[in-house]
This record gives sequence, C-alpha cells and structure tokens, in this order.
Amino acid sequence: MFINQSTLTRVGALRWLDRLKEAPPAFTACFTPSMTGTEIEKMLLEVLDRGQLLGEIAGKVEKSPTGAVVFYCMDKTYVTWPPLPVTEKQLIRSYDAGLLKTMLEHDWRLALLLVRLGHYAIGVFRGETLVEGKAGTGLVHARHHKGGSSANRFRRHREKQMEYFFTRVEIHAREVLEPRIKEIDYVIYGGARDTLQVMWKQCSFFNSLQNLTIGRLLSVREARRSSFEEAAKQAYTSTVYEITE
Repeated sequence: MFINQSTLTRVGALRWLDRLKEAPPAFTACFTPSMTGTEIEKMLLEVLDRGQLLGEIAGKVEKSPTGAVVFYCMDKTYVTWPPLPVTEKQLIRSYDAGLLKTMLEHDWRLALLLVRLGHYAIGVFRGETLVEGKAGTGLVHARHHKGGSSANRFRRHREKQMEYFFTRVEIHAREVLEPRIKEIDYVIYGGARDTLQVMWKQCSFFNSLQNLTIGRLLSVREARRSSFEEAAKQAYTSTVYEITE
C-alpha cells in the first residue's frame, strides 16, 4: 500500500477534478466531519470489501477536520480533505464531483483570525478578497528558562502580558466581526494551537463563534496584515491522499 499526499490550491483542485473525468472513478463517497469511524466503515462496506484498503480510507477520512470526499478508481483511491466542511453524506456509484466543485467555486464569506504571541490579524473575506481587516501588536516576552524566584516573577509577569494581549485581540475581533456576524459563513483560525487554546479559554467572544468555526488551523508564520493574502489562499486549499494498492 503506497500513500502520496499533496496540497492543491483552489484552481489546482478544480483542474484535478476535471482530469479525473478522463478515467472516471467507480464511486464517489462524501463524508461529513461529524461521522464516527463506525459510520464511515459501514458506508464504505456498501462498495468495498473489508481489508487494508478500507481501513486506510476510513482512517484518513476520520482524521479530517472538514470531512472528506473519496474517489475510487480501481487501481487508485483519492481521499480528499476539502477546505470547508462537507455538509451531507453521499454514496454515488459513479464519478460525481458536484459537491466539491460547488464548494471550491463559491466565494464564501470567511473570517480569518491569525494569532501569534505579540501579533494578530483579523480579516473578513469574500472569496480571497479582503473586505475589512485589522492587525496589531502587543508586548509578550519570550519564555524564561532559568529557575528560582526571579523566574516565577517573570512567569507571572508574562502571563499578565498574555492576558492583556488576548484581551486586545478579543476587543478588535468584536469590532471587525460583530457587525458582520450574520453574513459570515465560516471562521478559520491561524497560528499555534497551544497559543489559541489559552486565548479561547480566556475570551468568551471566541466561544460564541464555535458554531461557525472550522476545526482546521491555517499554518501562518506571522500574524500581520501582510499575511492576509497567503492566509486567504490557504483557506481554500485541499489535501489529497492518493492510495495505491
């Protein structure tokens, strides 16, 4: 069993879907992110025998934060993690890229919240076009690795800096997002998960966005206004696992 992973931009994914027509897959399966491993396997067993291939496909599908679209082509199987959540489960005994193409072609209203300690950038996008954005900074010292009482004082001081920084991020997130909250389709975060988890625990506003929030994180080195363009492109990228028996 050989597995090759690739990342496709929105344009690249649409071209790839068109190329699949040349040797149409035997079936297409769409899985929502809420489906359990048992549910995934049960659906696949309608078209596949139990074995290593079924296990590989089910494992990849279950790990996706946005659900998955699977194309089975006899000698190769493609497990696609789309950029946005799959909203309905389907099993089609032919090639059908309609759900995925519709997702990729539509210009969604996305809220991107990029946070790194000391920097943040918050933007609302229509497709990949920035509608409104705000970026800023806040002083947060790097970790202190020495021990002793001075290190404890530094740790408490750093925690206060982080608390103040996250409060600033929350205030500006409210300013940008609250007037448009009814228009926003999805919220996507970017940055380090451990940093974001501290912020989510502290700031109640971000908890109110959970129903709109996608489980995937954008990989951003910096959280600045200059990061918006790359982050918006990344918000529409798909991951494809090509499984060859």
